[in-house]
This record gives sequence, C-alpha cells and structure tokens, in this order.
Amino acid sequence: MYGETGELMRTQLAALLRQYRIAQRLGGPSRWAPDGLASPTEREELGQQIQQYRQTVITWCSRTLQTVQTITFSNVPSRRADPFRPDTEDGATAELVRALEHTRRHSSAPLATIGLLTTPSDNPVVELWRQAARAAALAEHDTSGELAHRLTTPQAQALAGDVAAIAQALVVLDQRYRSIPGWEHLADPGRLGWTALATGLDMSLDQPDYTVDQAGWRPRIKPIRGAPKPGILGVLQAEHNLLVRLKSIPTAMNLRLIVDSQRLLSSHLHPYAERVDPRLASQWQARATTYALVQQQLRNLGGRLGKGNIAAAEAANVLGRLKSVAPGTVIEPRVLDGFQTVFNRVDTRIADIIEEGVTHATLLQRVTLPRVVDTTQQLVHPLRERFIPVAHAADAAVVRTVRDQLRPSAGEVQRATPGRSRADLHAALVYRPTQGVAEREGPRL
Repeated sequence: MYGETGELMRTQLAALLRQYRIAQRLGGPSRWAPDGLASPTEREELGQQIQQYRQTVITWCSRTLQTVQTITFSNVPSRRADPFRPDTEDGATAELVRALEHTRRHSSAPLATIGLLTTPSDNPVVELWRQAARAAALAEHDTSGELAHRLTTPQAQALAGDVAAIAQALVVLDQRYRSIPGWEHLADPGRLGWTALATGLDMSLDQPDYTVDQAGWRPRIKPIRGAPKPGILGVLQAEHNLLVRLKSIPTAMNLRLIVDSQRLLSSHLHPYAERVDPRLASQWQARATTYALVQQQLRNLGGRLGKGNIAAAEAANVLGRLKSVAPGTVIEPRVLDGFQTVFNRVDTRIADIIEEGVTHATLLQRVTLPRVVDTTQQLVHPLRERFIPVAHAADAAVVRTVRDQLRPSAGEVQRATPGRSRADLHAALVYRPTQGVAEREGPRL
C-alpha cells in the first residue's frame, strides 16, 4: 500500500539529502586520492543511472498529482469572493502539475528499466536512488487513476503535500550533483522548486488526512501456519486465522459459534488487560456484553446457506488455547494492541456478514404461525414456526445492534499521523553539515 512505498521513497531521499561531496562518493578526486577512484567515464555512467532513477520519481510525482488535482482545493482565500462567478486563476497545485510535466518532457533520460530497478548497485549513493525509484515504480499501483474516486479531499491534500516535498528534494539534489561528468540539470529548477514550496505550504494550511497511507494495493492476508505459538501468542495467532477464514460466509449455526467465541474471549481477556491498560479492559468488557446480546438476537435467525466450518474450528482453537494461559500472565502492551487491532477487523467483518445476510435473505427471521389445535391425546402442542426474509434490514434487532454497538467507532480507530518519514524528509531539506563534518570531509565539491 502507499504507506509502505511512500515511506520508502521519502526515507531514501532524506538519506540522499544528508550526503555531500557527491563527486567523491562516486569515485571522484579527493585529497586522499587526487586522481580519483573511478575514471570520468565510470562516474558519467553512474550519473546516467541516477538520472534514470530520478526520471522515474519525477514521472510518479507528475502522474500522481494529476490524479488528485481535481479534488484538491487551495486553502488560500481567493480574491474573487463571489462563488457564482468562475475564478480562472489556477492554484499552486495546478502550477506544480505544469512544472512537473515541463521537467519530465525536457529530460533526455529514459525511465529506469526493470533490470536497473531490480539490480542492486555497489555504490551506496546509486543504491539509495535505486531504492527510491523502485518505491516510485511500486507506488504507481497504489496511486493509479481509480484512486481519485475513493480519496477524500484531506487525503488528496496529504498526497499532494508528499509530492511537493519530494519535488523540493529533487531540486536540491539536482544542484548538489552538478560536479558529476555529463550531468543534466532539471529544466527550469527554480520554477519547480518555488511551485513545490507553494504547494506544500498551501496543503499544510488545512489538516491533511494521512489515512491515505492505507490506500492502494495490499497483499492478501494469509493464515499463520505451523505449530501454535506458546502462551497468549497462540491465542492471538488463532484469532488472526479466524479473521482470515471469515472471508467466506458462514451458516447461521457456525455464525452463532463464532459470535460466542468472541464473547468468551473478550470476557476472559478482560482481567489480563485490566492490569496493564484499564481503558482497553473496559472496551473489551463492553465488547463481551455486545456479543452476548448479538448471540441472543441471532437465535431468531436461521439459514443453511454458507459454510464457515474452518472459521468455526479456528474459533474453537481460540478458546482451547486460551485455557492454557496461566492466570498470572502479564501481557505486554504491544500484544494487547495486536488483539485490539484484530478485534476491530473481526467486529467489522462479523457486522458485514450479519447485515449482508439479512439484506440478501441469507439469514431468515423466525416467526410463529397461529394454528388450530384439535382434540388429540398429545399433552404438549409445539408451536408452528417458519423462516421468512426480513422486509427491511433495519427492522431486525441484530442489525441495529451491530450498527450501533459492534462496529468500531471513529474514536476507537487510531488516528493516522504523518509518521517519521515525512518529518525526516522535511528536516533533511534544511539540513546542513556541522563544522566538524566539513573539516573531516574536506572542501565541498
């Protein structure tokens, strides 16, 4: 997803911004090697590789900003206050799009090939560029054209701010690499740098939504195979496997077994969490109460469609492994956070299964039909019952329960933060070497 590829790109560029004396790092002349460790031809070849990697990053920046341009709005108030009169002035984002396209078209360097992206380099500087270009190539799948239909404006502003910071880094590095033989400078770097700075400042005036890091391609979640983990980790392993197995729709009977397992799990984990995190313990106690209510309301629902046998088996594994945990066990906070993360996803999945089942008549409601009892010798006359579809999903009590109580609220989901890589890149843009570093490395080339 974009959180991984974007972080890798920013981390590598921040490392490059903290490097000086690029000619020496590529094997150029220095006080210790006046003739240089590499010939001018070899250094020129390394420079051409770097330019191809840079072209890949520029292409990603241009295409990504074009994708989100339509849903990013300037936070600077326009001089024209009448909303019924069109404003023909373009914002900083549109200007940065044109600057990036101008830079991309006027560069003679081609995009990095698959061979260059996948072959590690012996030179540390070139390897950092390769990692950045590789992240940009992978980010193409995360920020494709379809992403604009799912992003919100704050998320698009966060993505535009990332592009602006990366463009500023490219401008700074372009000036620093001028001593490489055959180096081709960016076309109109002043325009690109100033428009990137203006876009970054404009996007930061509002509060960007960094949940954009969760967008994009994600690898398929797989069950954790092998022998059960010891202690409480085995319970977490079984809970994770239950989440994976819930991809298939279970039958009504298996759904009740799964719901009951979550009720018992939350109730039994409550004492362990209370010793470390009382706030989390109260949430798990409320979760156990909610699942008890859902289990009671599911008794009036039935249905034979679906499977869920493996999911029910994993639910049984959860309870079986929970019995082996010693009462005095102290659970680490990170393990408790892992349980809470899996709980949120399991709750969301179970809520989806119940709502979809009631809506699409996979789960039917039990109703009692009147009957005329004739004079027979039977002592007990059983009620006549039928299962019929629910007319409106909101009419079912269990649907109202999962919507109001089971689904994780916005407050329970941890708010996304900018992350260390964004702060590191912004700090690297203004980084200057200390006097000791300058004296140790010699004069700047």
